[in-house]
Amino acid sequence: MSGYGEDFARFYDRFFGDYAEKAAPILLRFFASKAAAARNPKVLDLGCGTGRLALRFLEAGYEVTGLDLSADMLALAEIRCAKHRIRGEAGFIQGDISGFDLAGPFGLVFSTYNSMNHLDRKEKLKGCFASVKKCMARDGYFLFDYHTVKGLREWVYAESTQWDEGQMEATGTFEESAGKAVMRLKGNFQGRSMDESLSNYTFPLESIAGWLKESGFAQVIFANMENLELPIADPEGQKRVVVIATL
Repeated sequence: MSGYGEDFARFYDRFFGDYAEKAAPILLRFFASKAAAARNPKVLDLGCGTGRLALRFLEAGYEVTGLDLSADMLALAEIRCAKHRIRGEAGFIQGDISGFDLAGPFGLVFSTYNSMNHLDRKEKLKGCFASVKKCMARDGYFLFDYHTVKGLREWVYAESTQWDEGQMEATGTFEESAGKAVMRLKGNFQGRSMDESLSNYTFPLESIAGWLKESGFAQVIFANMENLELPIADPEGQKRVVVIATL
């Protein structure tokens, strides 16, 4: 899993923020409806990026810890959430989501926008799951979105985009047998050249559920972001699913 640099962090914050803004009210409603929100109002955002989703939870009154490998992503998150950091309501930590040790208990642990698809091996996923179990409240929820094979196959599109702030060429490849997708973004943004490769990996959802249960989670369901309370009958038929695990 790479720690994205300053150029990509700025590009990401400018153009990839819509997903967090759309997911925020859905995740907030979901957590607010659970008893854990009142008993354990601490939230952990894995792969928090530039802090857009963290900010929405902070504004709703929750205490948020964000974990990300990229120092440049975290720098933008700290600026965005500066007021809450000063109050002691937010903390941002540089670290790897495949293995960490944080004090909880967290009533909600979440990871969005394909962050879990950065983990390229079973051992890394199980390391993440074990780390979450250690810091999650007994009545808490672990929730993350995940690109399926169908989703990654479509993710590696080819596109050329030009706008006032620059231009970008996107090209991609997908090795279905390895479950590996690579997207290359090359161009310029705000007067600076950028050449970044993004790698995503996917594993069978049956394996994901099995590894979660091996790590101590009692229940695992697959849902869509549009309705987190309704399990999906055919999750592999979706492009992206939300995995919800409880102890």
